[in-house]
Amino acid sequence: MNLYYKIFAKFYDIIDIVYFRDFEKSPRKALLDAITGNEKILDLCTGTAANAIALAKVHTKIQIIGVDLSGNMLRVAKNKVKRAGLKNVRLYQMDATDLKFKDGCFDKILLSLVLHELDETLAGKILKEAKRILKPDGEIIITEWEPSRHPFKKLLFMPIHILEPKPYHDFVKKDLYSYFGDYRLKIHSIKHCNYTKVITLKKCEHAEKRTGTANL
Repeated sequence: MNLYYKIFAKFYDIIDIVYFRDFEKSPRKALLDAITGNEKILDLCTGTAANAIALAKVHTKIQIIGVDLSGNMLRVAKNKVKRAGLKNVRLYQMDATDLKFKDGCFDKILLSLVLHELDETLAGKILKEAKRILKPDGEIIITEWEPSRHPFKKLLFMPIHILEPKPYHDFVKKDLYSYFGDYRLKIHSIKHCNYTKVITLKKCEHAEKRTGTANL
């Protein structure tokens, strides 16, 4: 897995060029719109910090922390942050299942294109940690792949469909209301973007069950 990320880190940002060229319909535009002001944000599994950097450039009053387990990804990310001259982004190497933050300390937590890569046990540990460090009125913002029905987009999406690990094929079929509800998280909103959907979650007291909504 370390070798995978060492190689992938060099090409990770190509995803933006291929799938998210139309900024107005991109998940990054949805994330930018979701940030309201002077907030403390955690970018979980930040990768090369593409989201963190984009947010920090536009919303200069936010504090954004990016964490990732991969040192190779973080080396790329730190170079990008340095070149951009950003002072409101901090990056740390950290396990997303064992975060070194206090309970309830973040306004928003971002998790982009991660859950579909993980087996359910590992994904569950990350969601529980995210919920733990989220403020009571905070939001977890999930970005996940959403296959298009448009013929050209289906063809362009084929490499993702083929190359993604096995959990992806199970994840895209899940009833996400029940999936997140099992962790006492409720879906507050869903924004459909190019090749993706951006799902905003809030804490809830009881598990939310809703069937027949796998595609949302």
